Amino acid sequence: MRKIKSPRKTGKLPQPQPRKSEVKNQSSTPVARASAGSGASDIGLTLKHFQRRREISLANDGKRLYLRVGDEVNHLRYEEWGIGVVMEVMTSSIPGGTCLVRVRFQDGQLRCFNNDLDNEACCYYFGVRRQWNPTHGVDAIRANLLGRGSL
Repeated sequence: MRKIKSPRKTGKLPQPQPRKSEVKNQSSTPVARASAGSGASDIGLTLKHFQRRREISLANDGKRLYLRVGDEVNHLRYEEWGIGVVMEVMTSSIPGGTCLVRVRFQDGQLRCFNNDLDNEACCYYFGVRRQWNPTHGVDAIRANLLGRGSL
């Protein structure tokens, strides 16, 4: 007499087998064949996409930077500061280090903020927002803010 192993002892649950008529019907329709082929390519593209994102994040030490040099910003709660321009971005090369950004505002002050979107102390969460002004170039704004000619 042959002993049957229970799923509890082996840790594997029995998988239901499809009926022959179901397998025959699925493979005979062109829609089923096309969707089966496109599913494999979709999976490949998705994996390729996430692998690329992972490589980029590893190159930046896993930091997502919010501001770049030349970005125009304002603060939601301090309108009296005026418009600011990002002057410097400092990113630590040490794992777990900080990312800082220096912004020169119209009131003449140079203020420093955290620039890592994955950090709770990021300037975005404290009210610093990018200005979108398509009619003016960054150089014109810098000249107006700093009171100098072109840089």
